Amino acid sequence: MTAILLKELRSYFKSLFGWIFLAVFTFFEGAFFVANNIKYGSPYISDTLNSMVIVLIFILPLLTMRILAEEKRQKTDQFLITAPISLVSVIIGKFLALCLIMLMATAICSVGVGIMAIYGSIPVAETLSSLGGFFLFGCECIAIGMFLSSITEHQFLAAIFTYTVYIFTMVVPGFCNYIFGAEKVITKIVSITDIFAPFDGLLSGVLDLKDILYMISVIAIFLILSYKVFAKNSVQLSAMGKNRFFLSNLLPFVIIAAIIGVNVGCNYIPEKYTEFDITQNGWYKITDESKAVLDTLNEDVTIYVISSEEEVDNTVKHYINSYDSYSKHVRVVYKPTTEYPEFAANFTDTALYYSSLIITMGDQFRVIDYYDMFEYTYDYYSYTSNITGIDVEGQITAAISSMINGDNQVKIYCLSGHDELALPDYIASALSKVGYSFTELYLYGKTVPDDCDILVINGPRSDLDNLDIEAIKAYINRGGKVFMTTATEDSECKNYDDFIKWCGVEVTEGTVLEGDYRYMITSDDPTWILAVPENSSPYTISNNKMNILVYARGLKYEYENIPADTSIGDIFVSSSSAYVKSLMSDEVASEGISKKDGDEEGPLSLGVYITKTNSETGETADIVIIGSGAFLYDQIDSVVSHGNSDLFIDASKKLVDNSLVTTIPVKQLTYDQIVVSISMVLFYIAVFCIVAPLALIITGFVILIIRRKK
Repeated sequence: MTAILLKELRSYFKSLFGWIFLAVFTFFEGAFFVANNIKYGSPYISDTLNSMVIVLIFILPLLTMRILAEEKRQKTDQFLITAPISLVSVIIGKFLALCLIMLMATAICSVGVGIMAIYGSIPVAETLSSLGGFFLFGCECIAIGMFLSSITEHQFLAAIFTYTVYIFTMVVPGFCNYIFGAEKVITKIVSITDIFAPFDGLLSGVLDLKDILYMISVIAIFLILSYKVFAKNSVQLSAMGKNRFFLSNLLPFVIIAAIIGVNVGCNYIPEKYTEFDITQNGWYKITDESKAVLDTLNEDVTIYVISSEEEVDNTVKHYINSYDSYSKHVRVVYKPTTEYPEFAANFTDTALYYSSLIITMGDQFRVIDYYDMFEYTYDYYSYTSNITGIDVEGQITAAISSMINGDNQVKIYCLSGHDELALPDYIASALSKVGYSFTELYLYGKTVPDDCDILVINGPRSDLDNLDIEAIKAYINRGGKVFMTTATEDSECKNYDDFIKWCGVEVTEGTVLEGDYRYMITSDDPTWILAVPENSSPYTISNNKMNILVYARGLKYEYENIPADTSIGDIFVSSSSAYVKSLMSDEVASEGISKKDGDEEGPLSLGVYITKTNSETGETADIVIIGSGAFLYDQIDSVVSHGNSDLFIDASKKLVDNSLVTTIPVKQLTYDQIVVSISMVLFYIAVFCIVAPLALIITGFVILIIRRKK
């Protein structure tokens, strides 16, 4: 076998075949590596390997097409058949020779990993899994190519057959799934041929032993078939007489059947024994907090998946299987809409996207839409959204926890009827999972409902009438919790401004303009003010985010004049360079917005929190006032990566504690980027895409010339 292996390696590297293969591979690998990992800064080599798959399936047939077909064309197969070496050794020797070339290609990818390690940290386990998966995938393709090379003596036909099979396995399984649906028998049969799915699994950060078994099984099956075709005229088998029929015709298929049987049997092994989360941040593991919730279960919980098992999102499937395998009280049931079109309508009037969940426990249920299980960031430059966080565990655990503790939802009423802004979906998604519900409130002279835990007044653009104001005051006097933003200057909401004054602060007539460039998002627009909460404020945001206040109005109060039953603290304060201008004035229209003598100067409060105690009843109300009416406007909020929404979420949780519900933070899909200077980017482009490929090709030509001179 060693002799065959060395003979094949010499044949590839004494000619140009092997050198051209490595040169082409290096060129494309270098291009993708520089683009994905060096310039874009991703520390995951899987980004490059995923792109290299297409390149690999187009250049590997150039190696495999001649491995056995050339032996037949030159009639040298007869020497191998009659040689004093087993045919198994011949097939394995040739296969291992090609695998060594594939290993060289994988080693070239590993050079990129070493370069990334110089400039930052890399996820070691995921990197090894990706490189191992890439090598195994290449070996799969080699085994398939060897078999197709064994059935013809024409290299060109062998290459065409190989390309056809590769394209079939890449396109047809997905096509059948789209046309017939994942639950159809034809789709399930064709999906067995999908050699790309296990490779994708190894790149995902979840090490599935069944994927590795499948890839090794494909290699074994096609090597056996290659042996079967190559050995049909073997003298060695002829010499075995009556045993030839069994060895040549039955034994290979018995082994193949056994391999298929092992793969089918492994599908019945619980995934907790075969799947392992190897991500650096534990993206797919359920946490100890979730396990603690499951340990308290005394009733059965059913997780209904609005999808078939074959079509469900892989991330969602991994998590629900983790819950199922951890607790005997949890079971997963798939309800695809093609078979159960009316099932979801029993729980919600909203159309659910596939892979959405409905979780039931006794008479209680919770509905989790697919899009609520992921955090998205919208790119306004490319008009695309990207998943930046996984909240599958957070949503499921919160749903189960809230059902265990009964109906203890915090009810948020959002005042409507005065052109108020709608709350961003980001807020509803984050708070709904921890037991907060949202209801629009039209007062029209009625009282604020007794079950209102938090009243939100979000930037009204038309004034409140006196009856509405009195209803809100009565709510505050009985200990209500209020989150409110001021009306903008052009809204002219006098009653609303007077109500804010009743709460304890006075709103400036004009708009606050920031004069310190350090607190401005752009130097030419001082109405967009960047801020972070004061250190003394109980309402905070993440340290790596900021808040933005647009067309804000100042909130004025004097410490010495604060009533005894009221306390006031600052959330946001402008710089001392800030000033107030009435943007609606003739002065601004004629002279602009630059600061003039006589303008009210900063520092000015732009957000406050107020505590008012009713002296008669002893009830204490908490009020949060933000000086920007557009503070919770979705497009403004996205500028600071939901920093404004995060402050609202933090305030809601502190205004009304709902600690009975277990909350799991969103698992951020973030990583430390690889930071490389532009000069080094150009250097690596030159090395990988020009110098290294040329060096390989020149080496091949030199060896070829030396060989011919001999």
